[in-house]
Amino acid sequence: MERYFMRRVRAVAYLLDCRRGWLRTTASPNGDIEFEADQIELIDKLIRDVRAGRVRTFELAHPRAVSIYVS
Repeated sequence: MERYFMRRVRAVAYLLDCRRGWLRTTASPNGDIEFEADQIELIDKLIRDVRAGRVRTFELAHPRAVSIYVS
């Protein structure tokens, strides 16, 4: 698992980019729509929590495994 240390603004931008990727994926008919919707919901919650300063670290497993530390 890769580790990244980011400022809050960069962490939110990273999450927004991940969200855009998942939204593009859900547009294709070959995916698991329920799983993709769950991932988008998770990222939406993380975006709100990181913006508000409630979350200092988080991990994502898809599309690649990363650990993000917010400063």
